[in-house]
Amino acid sequence: MKKVPFLSIIILMSCLYSCQSKSNRSTETTADSVTVKEVTIKETYHLSGDTAKPACRVAFAIDVPVKYQQEGDGIRLQKMLTPLIFGDEYASDSLFESSARKAVASHIAAYKDLEPEFEKELKEDEAPYSCEWEFDYTLSTVYNRDSLLCYGLSTSEYTGGAHGMYSDFYYTIDLSNWHRVVLDDIFRSESLDQVNHALLGQLLKSMNLAAPDSLLELGFFDTENITATENFYFTDRGICWIFNPYEIACYATGQVHIEVPFKEIEMYMLPESPVRRLIK
Repeated sequence: MKKVPFLSIIILMSCLYSCQSKSNRSTETTADSVTVKEVTIKETYHLSGDTAKPACRVAFAIDVPVKYQQEGDGIRLQKMLTPLIFGDEYASDSLFESSARKAVASHIAAYKDLEPEFEKELKEDEAPYSCEWEFDYTLSTVYNRDSLLCYGLSTSEYTGGAHGMYSDFYYTIDLSNWHRVVLDDIFRSESLDQVNHALLGQLLKSMNLAAPDSLLELGFFDTENITATENFYFTDRGICWIFNPYEIACYATGQVHIEVPFKEIEMYMLPESPVRRLIK
């Protein structure tokens, strides 16, 4: 995920950790035409089974697609999204809940493998926070209109050190043909340079900057790296690209969201681009 490095799957039967798992199976919400079920999965493992000691905490909050037009469409959506969200190793076991539980087990197993080392650190009076692990994942629908479903994964991970890491990833499915929407489906290939120029221009405008080089003083690495990627979602106004920490700027700069209005990039779109359904 982000591709989280999931290890081998272990069934967690030990009484050394506390586990809380809740599925709100009666809670369903509809975003335009796709119905989702809210599911929460939480597990905690404390070193040596001692709740006073540091722990590994893993939490998933998931909007599980359960219904669209026909029976089985929810499963079909999960099968399309699971390899994208969890990694190719989950392609054969492609339901959100089971994949999330395996991800939880993987994190707990990795923490347990380091348990002797963590116990040694605690005995040497090192800072206990270095032994704390915490993972929070949110899988949710961020946009669903005109048969376009934008689904997002938000991650927050901490495994010791000066700070944790957070990232957002987005995937769009065209429900009219069950195809993942990528840049090649939206823009003419020969127009990507102009799209990149519009992206940079919108960033400068949002930050009230006149020259691209001004970005270098604010923690950005290189203005040439600010280009359209596959990490985007739609809004009613345009396309929003997301750049996670360290992708185009230093950690202190934070996550960068650049929303480019349709009117700025419509002329670069393919005639058959699915995005045209959103443009009024």
